Amino acid sequence: MRAPSLLLGATLALSACTEPTAPPAPLSPHERPQLLTAQDVFARYVALGTSNSQGVQSAGISAATQRAAWPKQLASRAGAAFSLPLVQDPGCSPPLLPPLAADVALVAAFGAFGGGSDLVTAVMTTCMPLMPGIVPPTNNVAISGADVHDALNTTIASATLTSVRVGTLYSRVLAPGQTQVTAMLAQQPTFVSVELAANDVLPASTGRIAAMTPYASWEADFDQVIAAVRSTGARAVVVGLPNDARNFPSIRTARELFNQWPYLATLGITVSFNCYWGTSASNSVFLPGYILTLLSRTPTTASCADVPGAADYVLTPSDLNAINARMAQINTHIQAKASENGYAYFALSALYDLPKPSLNMYNVLFSNTPFGANISLDGVHPSAQGQTILANAAVQAINTRYGLAIP
Repeated sequence: MRAPSLLLGATLALSACTEPTAPPAPLSPHERPQLLTAQDVFARYVALGTSNSQGVQSAGISAATQRAAWPKQLASRAGAAFSLPLVQDPGCSPPLLPPLAADVALVAAFGAFGGGSDLVTAVMTTCMPLMPGIVPPTNNVAISGADVHDALNTTIASATLTSVRVGTLYSRVLAPGQTQVTAMLAQQPTFVSVELAANDVLPASTGRIAAMTPYASWEADFDQVIAAVRSTGARAVVVGLPNDARNFPSIRTARELFNQWPYLATLGITVSFNCYWGTSASNSVFLPGYILTLLSRTPTTASCADVPGAADYVLTPSDLNAINARMAQINTHIQAKASENGYAYFALSALYDLPKPSLNMYNVLFSNTPFGANISLDGVHPSAQGQTILANAAVQAINTRYGLAIP
């Protein structure tokens, strides 16, 4: 019975006498795992989106506002090249200048906006050519007024059928036959930003709730956009909407408006008592379109009563609840698609949910910043400072998701 013990002992002794396994040879530099850098991720960055991504300010586009747009700021901070479809001065259409009281063209523009059209093309007086040497598409293919269906389907030719002005704007961004999505695919991106929901909801802020895209239609189109991005293998950041329309800088309560009656009276505008008492006192107004419409009709009376179905710039509590519910529904889906695909996510709430300044009607009509320093003259689009807030939110989301260190 000792033989097994002897055999085991011999085996252990033999093992003890063998040479230990040599450590693996160090990896050569090209064999070592490489840390992901922002320059790698953003080697070919393409931005899909709306006016917020294109760089609209004060209902216009210029080279300066294009350079201030958050995608350009993001690319610059990542140390990446990012080409733009820069228009020659004065722009396409030139951004409006303060004071707001002088910009009566916005009356028609906001009416078009409430009907689902675009502020830029509604006030367009001229659309200058691109700067010499620029041939579209560039890295930024976002287009003012585009909804998610447009990003998938609208070309220069089809936009021109809608309006020569709209077609002209598209010709400054896309090559013939391209949509935003096909222009993105043609560039074989390594990173894509997708900001395609604002124009499916926010035109309803003028009081015409029917301007919102039906949710099922938006979701089906958005999923196709995400599928196209996924097919490239690119990393991405997707952008949600504000959380609460009541925080929108240009939406004010009826009672806030009523409290401005002494100054409005000097302009020939009498504020109705229904802005303070009764059912209408619980309403809100989309201030730029509302007040400019009144100024175009003086002497007149400002009523806070809603006209259902009209772009009257009056929002009832149920209107605001409907807008907020739709934004929440869209944000939930965008976040789900981001999680499903491993993309970064941030929302326009980073800007539009910030506290707004107290209402002073003189400042609204005659100051350079009628809606605060973060919002441009039209009361809808970010100023350069507001664009930086969006860029900061994008950087934070991307750094967190991809482990980058973009400053």
